[in-house]
Amino acid sequence: MVIALPSDKVIYHAIPKVACSSVMSACVDALEIDFPSSEWKPEVFQSRKWDHLFDRRSIVVENRLPPRRFDKYWSFAFVRNPWDRLVSCYSEKIRSDGDPENFINGVSRVLTSFGVFEAGMSFERFARAVAQIPDEEAEPHFLSQHKFIVNREGNLIVDFLGRFEAIDQDFDVVRQRLRAPVELPHLLRSQRGHYRDYYSPDLAHIIGERYGEDIARFRYTF
Repeated sequence: MVIALPSDKVIYHAIPKVACSSVMSACVDALEIDFPSSEWKPEVFQSRKWDHLFDRRSIVVENRLPPRRFDKYWSFAFVRNPWDRLVSCYSEKIRSDGDPENFINGVSRVLTSFGVFEAGMSFERFARAVAQIPDEEAEPHFLSQHKFIVNREGNLIVDFLGRFEAIDQDFDVVRQRLRAPVELPHLLRSQRGHYRDYYSPDLAHIIGERYGEDIARFRYTF
């Protein structure tokens, strides 16, 4: 999803599982719309429920690169260590306590069509299944990150690329571009161990190959 903030001439390229909910929440504050404080702010962009508060056509560009009218906008995105991002995806999408609206028998609805994900499956089984699904067929939550921010010529399309691992400091760069004072909340913070604890050397190698271009482009190591 691409989110434009017209009053600030700023564009956010959202990459799933890279603090999306937190950055979207900050974007809602930047819009300065009359949004109820008790509601889930990212829903502004994720559903049509709040369309009466703003002109969606000028704010959200669904799953595609922005048209030419946004050429003069300053753009940004955040990336994350691919090994860590996949653990986060597993923790969120394979859950026995998942709500019926978004889960079917412990598996996120966005994954059920693949036919390979099961409730209670181990991370290793999950990761090996993901490794067999190419980017052309991947669900956005485990699609390679460069696919969101690199054009057909292989060039990065954002002006600033922050890192999840340093998001508090890197978001300061974004904050300086916004008129309204905004804070970056830490939403959907997962309760789990370090990502390296989930990997055997063999599995780390498999996932390293699966996300090889992300690792090379963004200079991550296991």
